[in-house]
Amino acid sequence: MNNKKIRNVIKKQCPLVKKYEFCKNAVIYTDLDGRKFVAKENSQNNIINTYNYLNSRGFGYLPRLIYYDNDGYVYEYVNDSLTPKEQKVSDIIKMDSLLHNKTVYYKDISLDEVKEIYENLSMKITNVFAYYDDLITMIESKNYASPSQYLLLRNCSTIFSCLNFCKKELDRWYEIASNKNKKREVLLHNNLDPDHLVRGSDNILISWDYATRDLPIYDFVKLYKNNFNKYDFSELYKDYIKGFPLLEEEKILMFIILFIPRKIRFNSSELKNTIEVGRLFNYLFTTDKLFMENEAKNSKKQYHDIKE
Repeated sequence: MNNKKIRNVIKKQCPLVKKYEFCKNAVIYTDLDGRKFVAKENSQNNIINTYNYLNSRGFGYLPRLIYYDNDGYVYEYVNDSLTPKEQKVSDIIKMDSLLHNKTVYYKDISLDEVKEIYENLSMKITNVFAYYDDLITMIESKNYASPSQYLLLRNCSTIFSCLNFCKKELDRWYEIASNKNKKREVLLHNNLDPDHLVRGSDNILISWDYATRDLPIYDFVKLYKNNFNKYDFSELYKDYIKGFPLLEEEKILMFIILFIPRKIRFNSSELKNTIEVGRLFNYLFTTDKLFMENEAKNSKKQYHDIKE
């Protein structure tokens, strides 16, 4: 956050400030009349373009914009009511499906673009496979495995099952996508989080700084990866596709991205290492459950063989 830019924006909107509160990438300030506002740097996107576009599409769940220029913008602060985060994340998913409904359009896609997606994901799958194959070989060569390494050895078949699943599903995705000449794009919020839903007289979605246009799956992917162990994503996924049904190739691509394991990086703390390995397998088992409860029954052939 550029403090100088933020100060200039606040000074232009409110020359006399009674109180400042610093919160992550924003400044909450109170004027002499006791009214509260939020100032943010206009660094990632031109926020007014996002606002104008969303208003033109009939999506009005936005904070009231008070001031903007090239340095930053100010919107009206809304007092958030006490709401369980489980309720907030449910509302966010429904609001996200509405956002995608309001902003969806079809865009030409070339075979070269499909090939690029295929090759990038194929390279990532191969890279992760080689990483864990080498790591397992190294651990097996030792006379003694630490608790975290032993946990990884006991469950490594899950990692390789996921990667084999991704590889086969990627071929299936390519077969479908290469025969399409259009793809769907939406405006992605690209920063979904329960803390970004404010419940006042109406639901308001804040933090639009990273909004971008892309395939509709990425809002759910990002929310899931950051919160997979906190909420019931099986129900959240059902709510999302009820409001905005995904195409077959979109669902396949989403689960490929979700199933590619992240790389574990061991450090000097064995406790942290064990927690990280446990978190990895918790993520994979939770993702498997999400897939089995929502998409496996719709597949003619099942490649996935993770055993929880």
